[in-house]
Amino acid sequence: MTSVDRIFWIVAGLVLFLSFGFTEMMGSDMWWHLAAGRELVQTGTPWMVDAWSFTAGGGDWLNHEWLADLVYYGWVSLWGVESLVYWKWLVILLTYGILQYTLAGENDSWMAGFLCAAMAIAIGAPFIDVRPHLYSLLMYAVLLALLLGRQASPWLLALIFVVWVNLHGGFFFGLMALGILLFPWRDFSVAKFRTAFLIGLMCVAASALNPSGLKNFLYPLTYAFDQSSPFRGLGEWLSPFKPGGIRSPLFFYFMWAPLLGALYAVPFIRRRTGVPWEGLALTGLTLAMALTSRRFIPLFGISLAVMLAPLAAYACKNLMLARLRPAVACLALVAALFRLMPYPLASGPAFHYLVAEYSYPVDMLNFIEANQFQGKVYALYNWGGYIHWRTDGGLQVFIDGRADTVYDAKTYLQYVDVLRESDGWLQSVKDSGAEYFLWPVGRNNGQMKLGQLLASGDWQPVYRDSISFLLARSHIRLPESYELSAAGPYRDLGIAQNLAWSGEPDQAVAYFEKVREAVPYQQHACSNLVAIYRGTKREQQAEQVLAECRGWFPSRYLR
Repeated sequence: MTSVDRIFWIVAGLVLFLSFGFTEMMGSDMWWHLAAGRELVQTGTPWMVDAWSFTAGGGDWLNHEWLADLVYYGWVSLWGVESLVYWKWLVILLTYGILQYTLAGENDSWMAGFLCAAMAIAIGAPFIDVRPHLYSLLMYAVLLALLLGRQASPWLLALIFVVWVNLHGGFFFGLMALGILLFPWRDFSVAKFRTAFLIGLMCVAASALNPSGLKNFLYPLTYAFDQSSPFRGLGEWLSPFKPGGIRSPLFFYFMWAPLLGALYAVPFIRRRTGVPWEGLALTGLTLAMALTSRRFIPLFGISLAVMLAPLAAYACKNLMLARLRPAVACLALVAALFRLMPYPLASGPAFHYLVAEYSYPVDMLNFIEANQFQGKVYALYNWGGYIHWRTDGGLQVFIDGRADTVYDAKTYLQYVDVLRESDGWLQSVKDSGAEYFLWPVGRNNGQMKLGQLLASGDWQPVYRDSISFLLARSHIRLPESYELSAAGPYRDLGIAQNLAWSGEPDQAVAYFEKVREAVPYQQHACSNLVAIYRGTKREQQAEQVLAECRGWFPSRYLR
């Protein structure tokens, strides 16, 4: 293969991997990671104590991802919050670019490397959001690059685990993968096994170099073996066969692909491919993990790529004439460019949709800041991190996305009862000690909750923006007038939404269009305009707005 062909495959891979970096997800954890990075800078210590909740305030916080939080905050301090999409894309390109390069070199086929890495990212793409777990995918790819078919310096491996353990809890999987990659599968001897064992021990010891010590080892084991933990009911921890949470449609097809490993038992194939023992073992391990919890599906995709790469390389070499390979590389690049074409590379619209920025109470927090509200707030779980980022502890929440690194099971179950309106939920909110109640208007039964809370006589209205409402306890003396939230598109969005709710569509349209003048891709403005135009039989205008908004970002939620 010529260097030109190789360049085409590398560029095709990078473009394709980038095109899979546009998963839309309400990245609620991202916000508290940002706030944690700021807290680390403010306190100057990685040993953290909860200062953001009124249920666990003053208690220890097992922040095992503290280094990732510092990276987040440093990045945002330099380039702004919206630039986090570039961080995400950079990590994705590094992860799957390294995987492609490793598989291509190990199997002497750039086409196989491209195809298998493409399969891996396609399987895992629904889970690729702006969170530290991307570091575990990257570190896994680095381990494969260092240890597949070669040896690496023990000191380098130990350094990797010193960094990994402070970035993300996935280091524990990394230690298991390390054991598989170090094992002398093809030339077993006691001496080689002893060497591998000692290197493994060295990396385990290196992983203990973190602020929490052995607690970082026990934390992932809790999830692995404590089936009674209610936090396992969070969407990302559910089995892929259970409803709810993130779905990976391709997983249900490729979960059967490990059966292709039986082909390595065929002598004719084995003589030409060898047996990828590491790939077989890693695929078996990660498949078992993925069947238990869907959050491990991206690891399964990478492992499956390792297992299938020798077969793919064999097929590519035997099913294609050498002179056609440059043309196929060009076609792969064209296909990758075609897939990327609808998506924006500008940070504004990409960030707005990739983290569902439009689903957070932006104007509400502007209002809270303007009026300097402080105290205890009962808020939506997914909004907790955003509240921390905006108020820096000024508003303390009942619970947030830090889950069992801070909160006990009782607190979480009490929140779930309120979320589901179980019997006694009103009394539970009242007894919590919360002084404010912040909740979405249009989802999570917001309208019903609003009505019942006000009817109870224990709460009084404070403010409502386009997506949320704020109530205060009835005994709190509120000012006779409030400061307006900061002027701008989000305040205009709230005005527009309230006009729409009040049955004044023409006035609402004027404000929604004003929002789009400032932020042309604003999802709520786009969706509401389309709904109003359709509801008033102005189909042509509805389709025009829809086309313009999709031109900024082809969101599946714009329809």
